[in-house]
Amino acid sequence: MSTPVSRAVSAFRRMPGAWWRLPLLVVLTGLLVALLALAGMGSSRAGAPPAPAPGAEVLTLEDGLERLDAWPWVRVRMEPPGQTWTAAQAVADPAAFVPPDTPHANLGVRREAAWLRVPLAVPPGHTGRWLLHIDYPSLDRIEVFLVVRGLPVPLARTGDETVYAQRTLRARGHLVPFQLPEGGRAELLLRVQTSSTMTVPLQILKAAAYAEQEAREQMAQGVLTGMSLFLLLYSLAQAVMLRDVSFACYGLVVLGTSLFTLSYFGLAQQHLWPEHVWLTQNMPPLAVLLAEVGAAIFVDRALRVRELRPRLSLALRATAGVASALALAFVCDLIPYRVAHVAATTLGMSPIVFGLPAAWARMRAGDRAAFYIVAGWGVYAVGIVVLAGLLRGWVPFNYATQHAFQASALLEMMIWMLALGARVQMLRREAERARQEREVLHALAHTDPLTGLPNRRGLQAQLAQALRGATPQRPLALLMLDLDGFKAVNDRLGHDVGDLLLEAVAQRLRQQLRAHDVVARLGGDEFVVLAPGLGGEADARFIGDKLLQAFDEPFALQGEGCRVGLTIGYALAPQDSQQPGELLRLADAALYQGKQAGKHQQRRAVPASAPAVVPLSA
Repeated sequence: MSTPVSRAVSAFRRMPGAWWRLPLLVVLTGLLVALLALAGMGSSRAGAPPAPAPGAEVLTLEDGLERLDAWPWVRVRMEPPGQTWTAAQAVADPAAFVPPDTPHANLGVRREAAWLRVPLAVPPGHTGRWLLHIDYPSLDRIEVFLVVRGLPVPLARTGDETVYAQRTLRARGHLVPFQLPEGGRAELLLRVQTSSTMTVPLQILKAAAYAEQEAREQMAQGVLTGMSLFLLLYSLAQAVMLRDVSFACYGLVVLGTSLFTLSYFGLAQQHLWPEHVWLTQNMPPLAVLLAEVGAAIFVDRALRVRELRPRLSLALRATAGVASALALAFVCDLIPYRVAHVAATTLGMSPIVFGLPAAWARMRAGDRAAFYIVAGWGVYAVGIVVLAGLLRGWVPFNYATQHAFQASALLEMMIWMLALGARVQMLRREAERARQEREVLHALAHTDPLTGLPNRRGLQAQLAQALRGATPQRPLALLMLDLDGFKAVNDRLGHDVGDLLLEAVAQRLRQQLRAHDVVARLGGDEFVVLAPGLGGEADARFIGDKLLQAFDEPFALQGEGCRVGLTIGYALAPQDSQQPGELLRLADAALYQGKQAGKHQQRRAVPASAPAVVPLSA
């Protein structure tokens, strides 16, 4: 018993050239996962001793560890709304600091400031030089203190509100150096306040370990950004060459997603706009809104949703309009960061929700573009769910959740590139179909339906083309032919036999002429022959004589012999005229003279200035 899923898979199997793309997707996925895994190796160097077990009262900084996750030792105290404590006020009541009851390194969305306390110790014989690394660039304000014997000493002030050049150490994330005396104990104290999610992944590292880890991350981000740039340039080039808005919308998706990931990982403020605080703080939700504008329009056009579900098409266009309005309002400071942040995460699934019914219907009908779009959504949905959970404080912060959206978004964009390829093929097929239909309509308009010869309109086109190549040395002959005795056959044997006779006449005429000569039927029993590239008038007379001789033989129709004759009047171009209408008029006048003179003969017309129509043969 077939199910909707099995029917959709069967439809995909029937798609020409579909299966070779699946290994390609597997290879691309493998490369992406391998690249991110390589970058992730920097967060836990092989051969390092294991981190101290959580539960110890103090995080002991031993030189051999090189990198430590400090979150298990973190104690948190929330600052009351409307108040701004000093560090001394915060540490005045140590018992008020409690272990966080949230996912790992993720305090969620908080309006108030949070104070974080990490007790540290350096054993005798170990150096106390370390780096505090907070790998979440979107935090607005971070104040770091070192508390020694109960006295807080300021170490650094950082965050995305601090101009990049003014940071203690210029880095992609937030980096603060500190030193503890050998055999000493102290506490790291942080005050964190932000309008975004309060994700605080605290890592304590040696300088060499940080350099190795950061080099891997920068390498991975550079490669991924290069891939995104290639997709963006390709889509824009295709949009210009094909004049297809779908490619421009896809480019907007790539641009918005790339700007988000560059800002999310701190690369934009490090390399693109280190002096621009507004962009550093506000680009993530703005970029997501831009991507949602492109995604909604892309889905509507690529799936042709309006043809199947007009209301869902309207919903997609409304989503694009709302996201555009919110982005504009955010740029103009009409809405705060939190509103833009919530709107971006809320609208993120709208293109999927509104486009899925049409995509499913298209996919069941065998539409490859729909299949790739749905496959891309499946990958993207994983990343967006993880990101939404991370931004709402529902999932822990770690390497996998940090990179899940970037990996899924890039893989979705690569899969959607296949969807665009399928759309290009569809557009080509439609263009070819339209061309064929135009040719059919043109043929119907220019062809005699009975004989298959060009009709009067087709003759005019052929004559105009032949006249362009006619010269005095290589003239064009236009011969007008009229059947002698056709009416008698038609009256005696009927119109059906008369039609058969006309078809036989057309066939016999073609048999007597050269391959590039043209035979046309004007209507009734009138035909026209165009013979270009002749050597002179003698060649025209030869053709006429050959046609007259061909009609000496009777036609066999339904077991009966039918004999008809032929009268020909002709004119030469450019000698007689170079105008199509005038050539036809002259040939018709010569034909009339031949009929009057006894039929079954050919005559050449002469222009009006000549004395008379010249008889040539009888």
